Amino acid sequence: MVNGPPQTYVFDLDGVIYRGDEPQPHASETVRELKRRGRRVFFLTNNSSQSREDYQVKLAGMGISARRDDIMTSAHATALYLLENAEPGERVYVVGEAGLARELDAAGIDVVRDGYSGEVEYVVVGLDRRFNYDKLVRAQQAILAGARFIATNRDATFPMEGGALMPGGGAIVSAIETASGVRPVLIGKPETYALQKLLELAGSAPGSAVIVGDRLDTDILVGNRLGMHTVLVLTGVSDARAAAAVAPEMKPGRIIADLIDLFDESWIMA
Repeated sequence: MVNGPPQTYVFDLDGVIYRGDEPQPHASETVRELKRRGRRVFFLTNNSSQSREDYQVKLAGMGISARRDDIMTSAHATALYLLENAEPGERVYVVGEAGLARELDAAGIDVVRDGYSGEVEYVVVGLDRRFNYDKLVRAQQAILAGARFIATNRDATFPMEGGALMPGGGAIVSAIETASGVRPVLIGKPETYALQKLLELAGSAPGSAVIVGDRLDTDILVGNRLGMHTVLVLTGVSDARAAAAVAPEMKPGRIIADLIDLFDESWIMA
């Protein structure tokens, strides 16, 4: 770890900045104050259902200004991964929503739609609220025929307003994994690929960066794997009891009840 105040903050979105369309307490004030102090602020989400532009608009509606390049999604990270690993002209069948397809399209990935009957080289899976048996069959058959299986994330749930938890993209990934018998390559947290790409784009060393999340098994684990400062905020999925009982690799460096508690950075500089 680097001594002194952190230079970069990376915030998860669902359960940290908002739940559904409900902003979390002091989210906009916290981001503004950190920026006033000269900290760089970025956002990292496993949710692949929306594009980075969509998230820009959503954050702006909550009083949070962010450039597109300040936001890393598992959808955009998947596009970067395919640019690095897929051959030109290889086709990708997507089980996911419009935001995932838009991120792949924007990167020049050859995305095929439902109804396409030809061969594909990749199957990419994220949250899909119109997932059905036909999509399960299409994905399974493509993978069994040799297509490489990519999961944007394996989050079993995501938090919504009023404390509700909804099924996440991981539930759909698990269905396709069960049907195909093939374990996917995982792009999102707790794998380090997406966060490493974000830190590279930010020009930030892990030891001078803080990740703030609500899930021990994704946000905190990935931050610990990279040697970042880790903060669990108790407004989303994981609670203090779980944090007390969790394995060492998922232990947060700090636990807070409210984002405004981030203004005290003394724990980092101790």
